[in-house]
Amino acid sequence: MRIYIRHMRKAITAQDFDLAGRIGIAAYRVANANERRVLETYLGPNAARRAGLAPSP
Repeated sequence: MRIYIRHMRKAITAQDFDLAGRIGIAAYRVANANERRVLETYLGPNAARRAGLAPSP
């Protein structure tokens, strides 16, 4: 999971927020509960819905 976060940080530093979001969503789909909490700090509270893992309201 560290490698995903490292690449997300690089993309954010390069101001490529679309890439950072795509990396984060891909990582979120395979992450366990603890890793998902870390990813939610970058992706926001709607990360599960963006990853297609939660129903839309």
